[in-house]
Amino acid sequence: MNNPGGFCNLSMHVTDGSTRLHVKLAPPDTADRLRQWARVSDYLAEHYAAPRLVHAMDRELVSGYPYGLVFTYIEGATPLAGAGNPEAVLPAVMETVAKLHRDDVLRDMLPKAEIRTYAEAFEDEYITRFTEDLEGICESRELLRDFVSDETITWFGEEIERLRETVRRTPAFLLPAEDVVHNDLNGNNVLTCDVDGFRIIDWDDLSGDGDAAMDYSVLLGPLRHDSSWPLWKNKVSAAAGGAVVDRLELYGRAKLLDDVIDVLADYVEAEHVPEHREEAQRKAKAIHLQAYPLYLAAYGAG
Repeated sequence: MNNPGGFCNLSMHVTDGSTRLHVKLAPPDTADRLRQWARVSDYLAEHYAAPRLVHAMDRELVSGYPYGLVFTYIEGATPLAGAGNPEAVLPAVMETVAKLHRDDVLRDMLPKAEIRTYAEAFEDEYITRFTEDLEGICESRELLRDFVSDETITWFGEEIERLRETVRRTPAFLLPAEDVVHNDLNGNNVLTCDVDGFRIIDWDDLSGDGDAAMDYSVLLGPLRHDSSWPLWKNKVSAAAGGAVVDRLELYGRAKLLDDVIDVLADYVEAEHVPEHREEAQRKAKAIHLQAYPLYLAAYGAG
């Protein structure tokens, strides 16, 4: 059993000795995301290398989790994040993701949302989260005082505002956000497989009013500081256009800032989950201490 998504959804593998299945359970506040996935699961499995849905569970089998989905287990799969040569499969993944972003059929299958700009989508994804994170950090700063100074916390607020204003001044962010996006294409949600190349999992956050740049920034994030980065940016430009690349730069900046600020919010929240606290806080602190100097080196101290 595992719960890689944090302290919300619950994932596990089950078997009767001959058949293996993957089960994902949701608490009440995220159950609608799984229901949406269930409604489009056949289409995703056919067109986007998603796992095939076996059964939807609309009753509480585990206390606190009233809804769940059961999928076929992907044999021999390895997360892209741990693959020996992830770059080998990335071009094929990018081709699939580029098709997803332009899929009008799938967009029409998803709930309609009020049209927003890419800037508003960015703010919804990052600025709102950073602001909420900062509130929690300020309220619990005593937990962080041994490795985060008051001056650094003040800088967090200033940097959030600098990032917000930069996005609002960038022309590529003023266009309407109408891309179909996965919204969580990290290296643990793309699995490499010997049989069919790769599979894409965890479609909870699928949306029809997002930004393709967000998907690319998460998918290619581990390569951002690699010498091959210009090559991957060119691939994004060829697949999606220059405006996406312009936005990709600021999403990359936000992704790194996420590793500076959001992990501290995770550190604070782990206080309420005693069984995970020590490991979660150790991991969050390590990520912050690695990301903060990288961010300052790349974007300055303001």
